[in-house]
Amino acid sequence: MDRLLGNVIDDFTLYRIIQSIIIILSMFTVYIGIQIALTWRFLNPQGNSDEIISQKGSFIRSSIFIVITGFFMLSHEIFEGLAELEPDSTTYELLELIAFSGLVLFLYEWYTILKKIKQKSINLETDKLKI
Repeated sequence: MDRLLGNVIDDFTLYRIIQSIIIILSMFTVYIGIQIALTWRFLNPQGNSDEIISQKGSFIRSSIFIVITGFFMLSHEIFEGLAELEPDSTTYELLELIAFSGLVLFLYEWYTILKKIKQKSINLETDKLKI
């Protein structure tokens, strides 16, 4: 990373910043994972699978996030195998950050889908109670 950002910021500082962002994303991932598990548990099991699968835009976004995660994790692993062209640890952390960001975006996409479905089911239940 010295070749790219050598005049702006040193590698150690950039490495620490990237690690801090990864730690924050890890905590956010745990939170989103718990929210997804709780939302999934309290959903009505009948009829929700069609609503989840039928959202084409969300499916495309989720697929893109998974491709981003896979590509950057694969490139991270490939670079580890190179002996003479091996990048520094800051580059590894940057690749890991991008891959982890794709995973977080994927989980957030699922959370928004499940949240919408949960809200629909709550609205349907309140409409039934009014009748």
